[in-house]
Amino acid sequence: MKLDLPDAETLYHHFFTGWIPPEDPRPAHLRSDLEQIELTPGEHIRVLSPLTDEGRQQMDAQIKRTTQAALADIPHLLQREDAPSLEWLDGLENYLTPERIQELLRASNPEKMDNPYFVLCCETGALIGHLLQQQWPRLQWLGDFPYFESSLFDLNAKVRFPVFHWAVKCLSGDERHPLKQKIKASIDYLRGD
Repeated sequence: MKLDLPDAETLYHHFFTGWIPPEDPRPAHLRSDLEQIELTPGEHIRVLSPLTDEGRQQMDAQIKRTTQAALADIPHLLQREDAPSLEWLDGLENYLTPERIQELLRASNPEKMDNPYFVLCCETGALIGHLLQQQWPRLQWLGDFPYFESSLFDLNAKVRFPVFHWAVKCLSGDERHPLKQKIKASIDYLRGD
């Protein structure tokens, strides 16, 4: 029997949009895997982020904490002891069966930020970001609020990757596109291949 899980957009609205301030003028929807950004010559990337300097520091610290948690929790979940690599993503996707995702959803209260589904999505997004930066060190975090709206950004290619949104797609009923392949395709795009 095939389990029907909610699609990524539904899960994003259910578990994530409640943490976005109502006054935020941007549409609260799941973003595409890659976003081309327009910057006029001389324009600084700060125009792409609504954060103050203090806000950027707070978001950087939150992303760092979430990445550290991912690097501790995910190998434990997968029973791995090796260094973080793209193979972790294969292991994670194999682990995240529809039955396990359904268990996570049942155990998760969307009104609490520490619910298991939200936490695993955010840690998965941080892990994706960590591995993407390993593959392409020129990527830098473009902080946003809430932190799960942050993206990795390449200034030369003027492209950003909303990796936390990749995680929501991975932990949904949507057709899966393997994360390792997404990372490799993103690097090929940045190389101009």
